[in-house]
Amino acid sequence: MQKKKKRKRPANLHHPLYWPSWLGVGLLRLLAALPYSLQLRLGRLVGRLLGRMHRKRRETVAANLAACFPELSVAERAVLARQSFESLGIALFETAIAWWIPDPTARCMYRIAGLEHIHAGLQRGHGVLLCSAHLHTAELAGRFMVMEQPVTIVYRPQNDRVIEAIANRRRARYYGDMIHYRDMRGIVRALLHNEVVWYAPDIDAGTKRSVFTPFFGVPAASLTATSRLARLTGASVVPCFYYRRSDGTGYEIVVDPPLSNFPGSDMLQDTIRINRVIEDAVRLHPEQYLWQHRRFKTRPHGEAPLYPGSVRPASPSRRDS
Repeated sequence: MQKKKKRKRPANLHHPLYWPSWLGVGLLRLLAALPYSLQLRLGRLVGRLLGRMHRKRRETVAANLAACFPELSVAERAVLARQSFESLGIALFETAIAWWIPDPTARCMYRIAGLEHIHAGLQRGHGVLLCSAHLHTAELAGRFMVMEQPVTIVYRPQNDRVIEAIANRRRARYYGDMIHYRDMRGIVRALLHNEVVWYAPDIDAGTKRSVFTPFFGVPAASLTATSRLARLTGASVVPCFYYRRSDGTGYEIVVDPPLSNFPGSDMLQDTIRINRVIEDAVRLHPEQYLWQHRRFKTRPHGEAPLYPGSVRPASPSRRDS
């Protein structure tokens, strides 16, 4: 059966096809002006609506939580799923603050613990790879981080071309540089120039340059890039995670000491270690993690898909990677 060709999207971003996206961006910019406490309340409401409207995302979250938290009851996972969507809704307002508010500290407070670990890594002269995760607060946390320390980010393009254009334009105002996640040479170059590179490896990018390692006890196609980058450049790998305070007063950004004896002699063990670091961080505030991402889309050979309609099995040759 012949596959349907994807419809080519217009190059002109002002084409009527993109008007809904521009309307959404305009609304987001207006919402940035609201008081922070109101943004939190509206964000939770928006998140609950998103959860109800997007069946596929709701199914993805349910499948992820069932696989990663089998010790929780169905009712407990339902509560966590609702909290995750509420956190996602708040993240929309946090993005608006990061992009359009000249001084975010006028809206909410933040604290960075462990900046000395970044400074120590830079003194070594081989760059610092900030190893993080896809937590909902990433956009605003990044804005806070660059108020203390210049950072280059590794980014994944947005599916929406208008959002992609706006995101790149706004981020360019405060990040030192932005590197496409597939541009390994660009990342290596930045580290060799002794820059701080913010990187989140917890994505399913298929089996290319990935190995299957446990994430919450579930085999996950996990990028080996953290180990390879550290080996190529000698960069310090410094875990960095960020959380929204439960009392609504602001954010905590935690920079941990660099991983010792990393990279090791075994890239598989290095990748297992990175997944464990991320898992431990996510467990502190699991509702703030991007469970909306199909982290386990690629499955080991012979294992059934985790998500409805998911059809990305691994090839037999990658089975024991």
